[in-house]
Amino acid sequence: MNWDSLKQSRWLWILGLLGLVLLGIGSWTRTSPTEKPVGPAPSDPPPVPADGAGQMENYERAYEQRLTAILNQLPGISGVRVMVNVDSTEEVVYAHNEQQQQQTVNETDKQGGTRVTTSRNGNDQVVVIKQGTEQPLVVKRLRPQVRGVLVAAKGAENAQVRIQIVQAVQSVLNVPPHRIAVIPSK
Repeated sequence: MNWDSLKQSRWLWILGLLGLVLLGIGSWTRTSPTEKPVGPAPSDPPPVPADGAGQMENYERAYEQRLTAILNQLPGISGVRVMVNVDSTEEVVYAHNEQQQQQTVNETDKQGGTRVTTSRNGNDQVVVIKQGTEQPLVVKRLRPQVRGVLVAAKGAENAQVRIQIVQAVQSVLNVPPHRIAVIPSK
């Protein structure tokens, strides 16, 4: 082993430890509670039409508009543009009326043998309410999962600002950090 390879590996270790220290410092620093409010949470998009046409685009547009408004209020950030990609349309869960029947028959023949017969019947129907017209009863609506987020902003050249953007998007949309890309804009 020569002296140059030892020197090079030592510098790699030092750079790696420096990177870990910077990540640790970034996670300890938080914004103060006296900063200006950031508005409503973008995780509650405005109502979208019940038809499937354009529903994904409406969710994406709503998330993008609210995230842009919030991120533009953060210190050191301006000119924010956001692109959100959702996985699917909204999922609707309907109420069901389930009926299950089970019947068990025990038979014994003259020779002492026994036979057990079990039959099961089930019926599952969607609950319908009548308010002028018949409509299924909605239990809950599940928003589509966010597949990925791209944020372009002035000020994103700064690593601390990038971390703040990723943390904001991560906490608002419940997106893991590997699905968030932050790039500086001109």
